[in-house]
Amino acid sequence: MNASLLALPYFALVFIFYHQSNGFIPSCDNLYEYWKTLPVLILSILYYAVGSSFSNRQRTYASLGLLAGAIGDYMIARPNDGLILGAVCFAIGHIFYLFTFTHCIGNVCIPLLFITILISSVIFYATLTLLLIVHPIASAIMIIYSFLLSTCVVFSGSLYIHGGPSDHPRQFNNLLRFLGFVLFYLSDSTLIIHHVGIAVPVAEKLILSTYFIAQYLILCGSSLSLSSSSTSLSPPPSSSQVQRKCCK
Repeated sequence: MNASLLALPYFALVFIFYHQSNGFIPSCDNLYEYWKTLPVLILSILYYAVGSSFSNRQRTYASLGLLAGAIGDYMIARPNDGLILGAVCFAIGHIFYLFTFTHCIGNVCIPLLFITILISSVIFYATLTLLLIVHPIASAIMIIYSFLLSTCVVFSGSLYIHGGPSDHPRQFNNLLRFLGFVLFYLSDSTLIIHHVGIAVPVAEKLILSTYFIAQYLILCGSSLSLSSSSTSLSPPPSSSQVQRKCCK
């Protein structure tokens, strides 16, 4: 199934969650984490179950990445150690996402790499420096997660900018994937900054709106890549077929 057909049910569930939570505002209501989990969970199930091919590994990896994200959504909404457990789930999801496109990468974009390292270093200094002393294990998990997400940003951006063995530079599907990871990076950076007590205006709306859009864009990029690769792998018409067309 084309990912564009999944936009309606997915964003409808996001809108329902927005309405139920009065603007993505966390509450003590037990339904909050369920409404938060539902959009990405349903998206992962639909993308896998309604797809035309169950044997395609890229489709499976993308679905598992979404599923891990849905579990992370649930974990991160829990009051006790939810952020750390959520980071573990999202890290697993990013590993699955990397499986969908790392084989297509040619050259790494060095300027993008340095920009990502610089931004990550600033965020690390502002948020995790003190936590590293007080909570070393939790901070180590967050650092590993940040590294995986930064890797996704750099690799997806490099694929979009430079292309790869089977991808031309600046392809639309790779742009969607890159934008998805950039929004994911923005969402998680805002989350950790807000979590350590630094005031962020409309933090909940910014964190979750960018997150939900990011998940969908990453899926769209993977889906379009899958469609284009299937088209490129289709066998050319035989000479007899060409002759019959010419006779007609």
